[in-house]
Amino acid sequence: MNNLNSQFYRKHLNQLINPPDLGFTKAILFDFDGVVVQSEDVYDRATKKLGEMYGVEIPPPFFEANRGIAESLFYERFKTQFDLDVDMASLHENGKRLLWGEFSSSVHYTPGFQQFYVKIRKHVGHVALVTATPRPLIDEIFKNSNISVDFDFIVTSSDVDRTKPAPDSYLKACSQSGVDPAQALVIEDSPTGLRAATAAGCQTVAITTSCSRDSLKEANFIVDSFGELEELLTIV
Repeated sequence: MNNLNSQFYRKHLNQLINPPDLGFTKAILFDFDGVVVQSEDVYDRATKKLGEMYGVEIPPPFFEANRGIAESLFYERFKTQFDLDVDMASLHENGKRLLWGEFSSSVHYTPGFQQFYVKIRKHVGHVALVTATPRPLIDEIFKNSNISVDFDFIVTSSDVDRTKPAPDSYLKACSQSGVDPAQALVIEDSPTGLRAATAAGCQTVAITTSCSRDSLKEANFIVDSFGELEELLTIV
């Protein structure tokens, strides 16, 4: 066993007692922000600019506490947290304008995602994207950036009545794939997304691209990179 593998097995010994089984898994469901793309810093920059617009300084805990939540909930929390006497529609519009401006120039794949995606397509029948990002922004990103992935289908917050942390989006993805939720493996990076996937009855892997390990304990498995996930799934 080479040094990389021995380090991996020591680090993940407690998870390897019952690793995810690709023979049983029929669908891989990816979150978008922080999983497919490194976008959390894009959101953070837009949030900082929004704070500057309204004369407030954003404390560091606010960023992680609001990873992976729905757009409408984010602006509600932003207004409440900073006790802003502003029109919600105006706040939403200003935030969207700043966010889309950041996305148009600075979104990139998460390291290792592209290699992992190519490999996983050979092992499972269905690969989909499930995101709390609204469809207009997802369409804008795929149209005006170098991000292009041949997912079987995409479920966004625009496609369900309740988005994450409700299970609706993952249940919809499983229904569209024609698989039982227990046969779907979800890759998430936030507590909000993990709660949604767990409530839907899916297996979960958390990747620590956006949040700390401590905040991702709800996941069945935790990895620090797509390389580690390849080893966990034994597809290296």
